Amino acid sequence: MSVNGIDVSVWQGTIDWKKVKSSGVSFAMARASYGKSLKDKNFDTNMTNAQAQGIDMGVYHYCLATTENEAIQEADFFISIIKKYKFPYPAAVDIEDSSLTSLTKEKITNIALAFMGRLKEFGFYPMLYANKYWLTNYIDTNKVKDYSIWLAEYRSGQYTYKGRVDMWQNSSSGTVNGISGFVDTDTAYVDFPKIIKAGGYNGMEKEALTLEESKKIIQEKCGFTDDTMLYLSFYKYSDSLITRLAEQML
Repeated sequence: MSVNGIDVSVWQGTIDWKKVKSSGVSFAMARASYGKSLKDKNFDTNMTNAQAQGIDMGVYHYCLATTENEAIQEADFFISIIKKYKFPYPAAVDIEDSSLTSLTKEKITNIALAFMGRLKEFGFYPMLYANKYWLTNYIDTNKVKDYSIWLAEYRSGQYTYKGRVDMWQNSSSGTVNGISGFVDTDTAYVDFPKIIKAGGYNGMEKEALTLEESKKIIQEKCGFTDDTMLYLSFYKYSDSLITRLAEQML
């Protein structure tokens, strides 16, 4: 599957979300905060007006933390801003600031893990945002494999990053009706609303998974082939067990 969306911040100015909706945008990721105490001035307006138009929303925080303790402090500030909303797309941490480049890959990875772990502790569905260079050189992707990945790689064709990609920021110069100037454009390859609602994350009311939805989650999370899924379905595991396995993976 693939769904088209955008990500926005104060830099997009005042947005006409009705026009954005009519242009075919299905979801948007809104910046909520950056650092330990800085809130995006347009966050509440973007969340309220976009949701009023039926656009599925997610949120993100621009990380400036250089230690795990600072990452937790930033996560707590982020949570204090987003907790009043219910939203079916992830709560992402943006790891790309140049102030982190003097740190080791292990330290940067641990900062990301501390931030995302804090989000999960408070019932949010975390996601890591980074560009191809950072994911290749500054993040130990084996250690963040339990979290969704939002890749930034600007290309007219398909991305070249070889790792897991759940969402792709493919351009920083997109144009959408209702937004003056350029906007980042994104594609989601995962049914985030289904996963987040099934897990009861982000304040969403928990919804039971169907058998087919359970199979899809297991296949996406484990990278199973269609043949492997056929084996799970018909030769070994019951329907109820498949559903429980999927719920445990959320």
